[in-house]
Amino acid sequence: MKRLVLRTVLPALLAVALFTGVVFFFILPAFNRVIMDQKRLMIRELTESAWNILARCEADERAGALTREQAQAAAISQVRGLHYGQESKDYFWIIDMQPRMIVHPYRPDLEGTDLREFADPHGKRLFVEMVRTVEIQGAGYVAYRWQWKDDSRRIVPKLSYVKGFEPWGWIIGTGIYVEDVAAERAALLERLQLVSLSILVVVSGLLFVLLRAGFQSERARQHLAAALHASEEKHRSLVEAAGESILMAIEGEALFANPSLLRLLGYEAAEFAGKDIGAIILPTAAERAGGRRLWQDVTAGAPAPTPFEAELQRSDGGTIRVMLSLSRIVVQGKAGFMAVATRVAAPRDLEPGEAETPSEVAAANRRGMVKASLMLTHGTPTAEVSRMLAANADAVVRRCLGIAIGELGPPPGAFAFLLMGSLGRGEASLLADQDHAIIHADVAGAPEYFLRLGRRVADVLDAAGYPYCRGGIMAGEPGCCQSLEAWRTTFSRWIHTLEPDDLLHAKVFFDFRGVDGDTDLVAALREHLQAEIARQPRFCHLLARSVLQYEPPLSAFGAFVLEAPDAGRATFDIKGVMAQIVDIARLRALQHALPEVNTLARLEALAARGAIKPQTLEATAEAFLFLMDLRLRNQAQRLLAQQEPDNRCAPGELPLETQKQLKRVLTHIKALQAGLDHDFRGA
Repeated sequence: MKRLVLRTVLPALLAVALFTGVVFFFILPAFNRVIMDQKRLMIRELTESAWNILARCEADERAGALTREQAQAAAISQVRGLHYGQESKDYFWIIDMQPRMIVHPYRPDLEGTDLREFADPHGKRLFVEMVRTVEIQGAGYVAYRWQWKDDSRRIVPKLSYVKGFEPWGWIIGTGIYVEDVAAERAALLERLQLVSLSILVVVSGLLFVLLRAGFQSERARQHLAAALHASEEKHRSLVEAAGESILMAIEGEALFANPSLLRLLGYEAAEFAGKDIGAIILPTAAERAGGRRLWQDVTAGAPAPTPFEAELQRSDGGTIRVMLSLSRIVVQGKAGFMAVATRVAAPRDLEPGEAETPSEVAAANRRGMVKASLMLTHGTPTAEVSRMLAANADAVVRRCLGIAIGELGPPPGAFAFLLMGSLGRGEASLLADQDHAIIHADVAGAPEYFLRLGRRVADVLDAAGYPYCRGGIMAGEPGCCQSLEAWRTTFSRWIHTLEPDDLLHAKVFFDFRGVDGDTDLVAALREHLQAEIARQPRFCHLLARSVLQYEPPLSAFGAFVLEAPDAGRATFDIKGVMAQIVDIARLRALQHALPEVNTLARLEALAARGAIKPQTLEATAEAFLFLMDLRLRNQAQRLLAQQEPDNRCAPGELPLETQKQLKRVLTHIKALQAGLDHDFRGA
């Protein structure tokens, strides 16, 4: 009995001690470093985003839209209002290179003050240090002591990231409080202590049961011994293998992966166990040519190959390049293999315009989508995020075009690549598909080359996260890849034959914008479009009838008109509601021969022309931005929750005040339709 106690109690106590040691001497320090690294990355990315505000205002200055004083005042106003964090008390500040405080939300007393002698309680001249960091590196981290958010009586350690804005000689920054990291660590420590105590209680209970039960029957002992032996073999094999990420495939058993590999590929253990190994380790070019997989040969007893470069399939559809080491294993008489994957060192995160391969374009675009989603959930204005998404889409398209030309060779003549639909209007969402076309010079070999170019661009865009257009409006289709003269003929046919399909084409194709290539071709096509509409005024009348066929989802009694509940959610299509404002703005712009394509730009141009009243401009722009905000935030929440973004809006899930505003917006759209009906009545 004494031997049983020793064999049972002592290993359990050692396991508890080992668990406690690993947690408190390895996991906690590592977790502390991870938290700090995440916080450092967060404030760097937030500062980069705020820096873009300065860049945008300075761009308006360079464009002549604003004076420097106006541009700087606009930038200061926006930065002063930027807040984030759980209580929205974290903030940004701006100083100049003197240093002198430009803006500080919680220390307005310092604004305009010379900060060269300003020091924290330890005597560190923090603002001088920030200037020195920017002068040497352009951007970087500075540690010092500062007041706790808006509490000037509490001085605590702080780490900030600052970045210089050279055109104005400014420095913008934000920071984290080190105490936040300590608080998270303390919370984790408290949870771990509770878990350790719970484990100790459970182990004690199990020991009590084991000591009461005594020896089990021989059959049960043998079964347990066999199970323990199998577990021991599996874990011994894992321990003996080198590398950071490990998977094991054994005949007739579910796949096994260690936590490192699961994190790398984004799977849960149960989900990974049900996968086919051939869908996880993608075939190399040599394997595709030979028709047999290396891991099959290793399982069959062939010598293990030297480590080779391969791709592993992630749960989100992406791939990761790794160096793969294979070794044969036998567990309880069943053959299998073990793979040790070491991730190939990746370059820094590329922007879409810097990517060199389709996979790099796709990765850069995914990062852009996640960044936009995070910006939306952290309070960045929707219009700013929409502009960023549009710029990102333009960069992705240009890069896909560059990759395709690099593969196919130089084009045989001048051409322009057109974006249409929402991308053409610069109104990209997190769920944008492809609508594009090509105008090319009428030279030998042009139709064949540019059709191949259009198809290749569509393929790369689809891989990058912009799905193929279901309606086939893509440059790889003959009807979307034509010479300038052919496009003129096509536009004229749509405008003068006035068939229903022609009106549908107008809603997409007439929102065209050149994203790359010969701008003269784009301008010539736009001039032709305006001239043809002027020659056929009936076109606008029929287009107005088409727009008026849509009924906003608001009943005469002021209740939402929703579609049949989908998975318990009664919703309406918010994209369809936004399309009413888009359609009306397009119709009015075509009617008045305005070159603008973006909806808000069209409304402003119409107001400048006197075609709509200033109050109509204000109300319509506000309605459009409100709908865009609802749409993008819904998409961002779904994307961050790893769900497919959609265009559905469930009014019942919105706050009461937001529901009221949505009803006001729908009422305004009905008023716009009434005005359209009045202007084109009798057509």
